Amino acid sequence: MATVMNLLAETIISESGKTITRLNIGESLVYALLGFAVTFLGIVILIFFVWLYGKIIKSVRQNVSSKKKPAPAPAAAEVAEEEGIPAEVRAAIVAAIAAYYEGESSSCEFKVKRIKRL
Repeated sequence: MATVMNLLAETIISESGKTITRLNIGESLVYALLGFAVTFLGIVILIFFVWLYGKIIKSVRQNVSSKKKPAPAPAAAEVAEEEGIPAEVRAAIVAAIAAYYEGESSSCEFKVKRIKRL
């Protein structure tokens, strides 16, 4: 215990009326380790708060999405048959329009990239 107290002993020097405190190597080491520990603990606490905030937001979003179930949208085939045009005919019309505009070399940006079966 006496060696630890010797490490923490400070040296006070008076020069021309000013008091200067000098730290020895042991005391500097203790202050450095204390600073590292406080910094590390602060980072761990920040990480914990960010993690906790993420969990809270995730649970709130799940609760909101489970409470708010959207009504099922009518199927595309039902919408097409309501108007009297089957889905296959609509797809053919869209493809024909795209082929026509492609042959005209117009600046129309209408493009059919894929047609999926419903």
